[in-house]
Amino acid sequence: MPEIHEITTNRILNPTSINLGEYVINPYVGCEFACLYCYVRSNKVTGKRKDPWGDYVDIRINTPGLLEREILEKCPKTVLLGSTTECFQPVEREFQLTRKILEILNKHGVSYIILTRSPAIVDYTPLLNQGFCKKIYFTVNHFNDTFKEVLEPKSPAFSDRNKAVCVLLDAGISVIPYYSPVIPGVTDTRAVFSPFAKAERIEFEYLNFNLKNTRDIIKNISRVCPDRGMHIVRMFTEKGHYEQTWDNLDEEIEMQARVANKKYTIYRHPFGEFFRNFYFL
Repeated sequence: MPEIHEITTNRILNPTSINLGEYVINPYVGCEFACLYCYVRSNKVTGKRKDPWGDYVDIRINTPGLLEREILEKCPKTVLLGSTTECFQPVEREFQLTRKILEILNKHGVSYIILTRSPAIVDYTPLLNQGFCKKIYFTVNHFNDTFKEVLEPKSPAFSDRNKAVCVLLDAGISVIPYYSPVIPGVTDTRAVFSPFAKAERIEFEYLNFNLKNTRDIIKNISRVCPDRGMHIVRMFTEKGHYEQTWDNLDEEIEMQARVANKKYTIYRHPFGEFFRNFYFL
């Protein structure tokens, strides 16, 4: 269990460079899922913490009252939920901050977009169906158990996430299954479209090799599968190998998309760079 701390914050509607909303809301600081590849690990604020990522969650306990006031002051049209935390992580069951946020946004007619990987979001379907949830980007993936254990052992099972996506789609909610990170030789990409027949489109984000802990990711993969680890090391160090690997995967996904008659988007970080709108606040 992570250490839980109740804190107050001076601002809950924060401007964001992500082009999904004018403001972002993060009711918690930290995430119990503790995924090794999470980009928030490289966040400047996170880097100042002594506790390892995943070992703490701060509860911004004054979020509801602050949000009520800031909505009247800032008049947001669209906000984003969950850019640096998981709004539906297990602590939400006790503190219910995300539920209160959704109730407030619905009451004031503020549209919102949600980033999540938690199947617990299905419990909020009645709130999400009130007409103000524009879209949910639901992070999914497909590793075998061995790779999941070394990359994201505390996160919800991939099968449970797939089921949650389908439940939300069946409820008429707009959901984009978001494969992230796609890791060559680790993510099983043989049937990425078939679990989500009702999804309008599916999106893919390839592994970002520019994270501060990329070497830890490679080390953990190499520990359970040295050959695949060496392949990823070559991508990390050789631009030609990096580009060719992703080009091959682009072709595979494109072929599957044609067969499935499905729209898709791929986000690919240039070698040695971040793509635009990458959130590092």
